[in-house]
Amino acid sequence: MRKPIAGLVILSAFILCSCGGRVKNNSISEGVITYDITYDSAIQSRYDAWLLPSELIVRFNSNHSINSIEALGGAISISIIKNPERNEFSTLLKIFNKKLYHSEPIEQERYPALYSRMPAVKLISEGETCEFLGYSCTKVKGYFADNPDFPFEIIYTSQIQIENPNAHTPFEEVKGTLLQFNIRLNNLTMHATARSVKSEHVPLELFAPPSDYVVTDSQTIANLIYTLQQ
Repeated sequence: MRKPIAGLVILSAFILCSCGGRVKNNSISEGVITYDITYDSAIQSRYDAWLLPSELIVRFNSNHSINSIEALGGAISISIIKNPERNEFSTLLKIFNKKLYHSEPIEQERYPALYSRMPAVKLISEGETCEFLGYSCTKVKGYFADNPDFPFEIIYTSQIQIENPNAHTPFEEVKGTLLQFNIRLNNLTMHATARSVKSEHVPLELFAPPSDYVVTDSQTIANLIYTLQQ
């Protein structure tokens, strides 16, 4: 059997460019963004499709956010919670019945455990306007800092009101909520494209580690996530 769980990494997060449709007049500050995750043919030929995550979900409210991705029918999941009231990130990792989390302060030039081994993304083009899922967006080209010869397209919007949504992530240069982007961890590249953006209530209680998760250290979380990518 091909190596399992190789694609379990996000958020997240991040190649379909489907700009078009009527621009929405109002921005939103609370809701859910659902992304489709796709892979290049080389990745698809190496791994069984059911082992690779196919969806990323971002929930947000009052600048709080939680990015979640699953594999193996939810048996394995990774989430990152940003809680500005507590001034902390929490990385949650579930592997079957094992549930772990690590919380760390939000600090300048410090990534949460999930992004600790992901290179920064650099922008290489001036933004052009674009309509995407009915939102007024900006479209740019970017590349991973260690691989400038392979640029990819990024689409983002300021109409989804999450303050500094990419702070303390490899996408810090992008000043808006991502709707299309790439994520690369080790040799696995994922293409994330928003499928829907819904305005709905997201309770603030969601933005804290669940009571059945056990606290651990950052290195343990980072090592486990790294292992899941192999």
